[in-house]
Amino acid sequence: MSEIKTIGIAGAGTMGAGIAIVCARSGFKTRVFDLNQDALDRARAQAEGFLRKSVERGKLAAEKLPQIMEAWSGTTKLEDFADCDLVIEAVFESLPVKHDLFGKLDKICGPEAIFASNTSTISITEIAGGSGRPDRFVGMHFCLPAQLMKLVEMSPGLSTSEETLRVPGRFARLWVKSP
Repeated sequence: MSEIKTIGIAGAGTMGAGIAIVCARSGFKTRVFDLNQDALDRARAQAEGFLRKSVERGKLAAEKLPQIMEAWSGTTKLEDFADCDLVIEAVFESLPVKHDLFGKLDKICGPEAIFASNTSTISITEIAGGSGRPDRFVGMHFCLPAQLMKLVEMSPGLSTSEETLRVPGRFARLWVKSP
């Protein structure tokens, strides 16, 4: 896989919401998953509020705001990630929770999809072990707040392929991030 068009963000908390802003602002179709509709509503409001302030400060052209928000969608159905090319997880820091999520995603997403975790505390190799595709798994740790900070820490697991590590890093540069 060399092209990413649709990005899934699993988790609509502070990190997930920020990562979704980064992806949608960069022109990617961005889907945010959360079990809780209220969390999705808050994340969308956060995105729109951040973008409105960006317009007010002259950092974003006003006509871009509706385009970005059109690219951003929320869902409580993990099945809506079926066509995602990259899924970035930003859920609770629990290995069993992450294994459960990625085990489900492995059955839902196409075989070319790359999985990434925003974790900074759990081994990427350990998380990848529950993904069904450890060679297509990478760590992408965004710094807080994700929509402002320029750094993304790219971490391979022991089985991560070179291509898997290269593809998200290339797209991180499109997000105006320094991998």
